[in-house]
Amino acid sequence: MNRIGQADVALPSELNVMLDLYPEEGNRNAIRNAYYGLAHGDPNTFPVQFSVLLTAHAQALKAYERPDLDIQKAQLDLSRLTVAIDRLTTRCESVSQVIAIVETLTRKRLRWALTIAFGVGVLIMPVLDVFIGWLHGLLHW
Repeated sequence: MNRIGQADVALPSELNVMLDLYPEEGNRNAIRNAYYGLAHGDPNTFPVQFSVLLTAHAQALKAYERPDLDIQKAQLDLSRLTVAIDRLTTRCESVSQVIAIVETLTRKRLRWALTIAFGVGVLIMPVLDVFIGWLHGLLHW
């Protein structure tokens, strides 16, 4: 609860930035009193903006000096990199399979495949023409 009886959830985000750094309730109350005393609840005043900027800067410096945080960030980056490498490996395997299939094809096989595809297309065209004519006549009778 703050000085005016509101819960921390209803506090302005500028105040929450500063309160998040301190787990002790005494420190949190001192920060709340200073916030409402200097700013009168207005987050656009200079003291509030300056204190938020100063707090964010101090928090960044503390995070920079913590080696365990650096290790956590490195582990997270490594896990992301591992996932990306796994995806790339899967894609490369499928591409290499396609390349292997294409390499096994000879010119003679490719000519036969194209000839068969063309022949099937030529043979199916009249059948489709008859079917479409029959369907057209059926729908317009």
